Amino acid sequence: MSEQPVEPTGDWRRRPGRAGRPPGGDTQETPAGGGADTTDTGDTGEVAVASRTLFSFLEPSLNAIGAFGAPLVIAGIVALVVGITLVAFVGSMRLYGFIILGLGAGLISLVGLISLSSVVAAFISRTGRYGVNSLIMLAAFLGIIIVANFVSFENNSRIDATATNQFSLADRTEQLLDNLEQEVEVIAFYKAEISLGPQGSADVAYQLLNRENKVRETFREFEAARPTRFEASFIDPDVSPQRVSQYFGTTPVNFVNESIVVKLKDGDEVDIIQPQDATYSHLEQDLVSSILLITGQEQKSVYFMAGHGERSINSNQADSEGYSSVRTGLEQDNYRVETLRWSESAEEFSVPEDAALLVIARPTRELPQAQAQALNWYLQGKNADGSDRREPGRLIFLGEPDTPETFRVFLASWGVALDAGYIWDEDESLPNSPETLRLETFNATDPPPEMMIFIRQQSQNQQELINLWTALSEITAPKGRSLPPVIMSGTASLQIIHDGNPDRKVLPMAVTTGSYLIDDIERTEPNTDPDNEPDPLGSFTPVVYVEAPGPVGQPPAPTGSGQNRAANLVVLGDSDFVANSFFDRGSGADLFLNSVNYLVGDYSLVSLRPKALTTREFNVDRNQENFVKYSSWLLLPGLMGLMAALVWWVRR
Repeated sequence: MSEQPVEPTGDWRRRPGRAGRPPGGDTQETPAGGGADTTDTGDTGEVAVASRTLFSFLEPSLNAIGAFGAPLVIAGIVALVVGITLVAFVGSMRLYGFIILGLGAGLISLVGLISLSSVVAAFISRTGRYGVNSLIMLAAFLGIIIVANFVSFENNSRIDATATNQFSLADRTEQLLDNLEQEVEVIAFYKAEISLGPQGSADVAYQLLNRENKVRETFREFEAARPTRFEASFIDPDVSPQRVSQYFGTTPVNFVNESIVVKLKDGDEVDIIQPQDATYSHLEQDLVSSILLITGQEQKSVYFMAGHGERSINSNQADSEGYSSVRTGLEQDNYRVETLRWSESAEEFSVPEDAALLVIARPTRELPQAQAQALNWYLQGKNADGSDRREPGRLIFLGEPDTPETFRVFLASWGVALDAGYIWDEDESLPNSPETLRLETFNATDPPPEMMIFIRQQSQNQQELINLWTALSEITAPKGRSLPPVIMSGTASLQIIHDGNPDRKVLPMAVTTGSYLIDDIERTEPNTDPDNEPDPLGSFTPVVYVEAPGPVGQPPAPTGSGQNRAANLVVLGDSDFVANSFFDRGSGADLFLNSVNYLVGDYSLVSLRPKALTTREFNVDRNQENFVKYSSWLLLPGLMGLMAALVWWVRR
């Protein structure tokens, strides 16, 4: 007896050869019990109608949908992408996005159910398992990337690799923004279209665009530093004339372009900023000054003493010996610069109450005893009537080898003796100007040997002096970078006088080695003749920092008395290094301005410097240029191709 073939189980869409006919031919079995089958097998139409189900009615439609499975899947994927985009990025169309998402998911699900056996086979086959494994790995990789990005967005940081920190806010600017208690709104008025007029040029348009880009970048930095307290926006004055009239009244629109309005969001205080130069180099300083102004924070005053032949801060730029550049630098640092001139006929002398710092720059006439006493009271934190000032005085003294004797006596009373003569250094003096010294200040690393020798010679706590030296590195090595050499002409040497008071701290901020001290300012060569009073040879100090509770010889204050408030002084043996003719040479301006910042402190004032835009060129010849060009074009892609070929060879 031959075996009947067994018909395989196929797709549900496969129809049997004949409705109601069992496999194996026309032979019918007799039902149990011997009774005849009452079903009329010849009436095929009636049997077919009786055996068809509801699913059988849907079968043609499902087959038609299955025939267009690939286009429907593609349409579903496109719908998913569009729906996700709308939901994530277009808030006004979010509802439509959800609808499109549902439609796409429905299309893909419908095609998957129709071809369920093919889908299951695709997943359980060897190729399918590899595909599923790849999808799982891809999903894990994407998940890691998403988590890493989420963490980085919540804990982001930036590193400015430029030498002058061109793309970073100053530390004190960030401190000001951190301490903001009121919301500040900044509005920049810039036209969308640049109109140059008949005399316009491409250079003017380029400068306008550069300034606008700088404003946008600076606003972005301020907002990132304090997003909840600083809000910036841009307005086209041609489009919004009502906003122009709100802040500028009847000023023509053409004069409003490039103006910046700084205001309190919930107040009436308003300040207006406009570019000071073609590159807007002082934008950060201007914004800080405006914020200080509208928030009512204190602006510190720096007084320059006058009346004794000192250098003038009111001179013009053409005056090579004037200090107008110093005044400009201090005002850019947001200080109020004033002149202190005492009348010779006055009976009583005092330093103004609002003086945060007093500068005495190269006096040439003697100091009256009454005025010297007023300076002593100021440094001790006392008024002329004996009452206490808010804080002890701060002083910067810029001397010369020919400083008058009365000023020398005043300095000596606070622990610094100003020697006659100037420092001559064969290695550091300029070749054509032997009296001009290239002074290198101490860096921000460990104290150099000269400093350690000086510290060991002191009787007080050496660790306190080391800590003070580290703090002073903010002047000589801001942000850990030593200042370039300072150009000083005819620099006097300073000697430190110490009375053993443990509260007195005096440290040199720069030291020369192997130098001569020439006592005749007219002589340009040292006297080395041992039989004819040779000029002293050794190490000399041209810059000294003093922290003293009082004049030399004053007994220390009792422990716990609260009376050991210390005055702060920076004494320099030269005054030329910040005169108009030297201000931009070397780093003298930074040394002076950093000293002012350090002495005054940072409790309410932000001191900044315009960031110099340094251009660094990569000079190469033609062969080097070709190597850089073609290696960047071909080397990396070639390496990737070789790696791909190696992987293929190993896995083939």
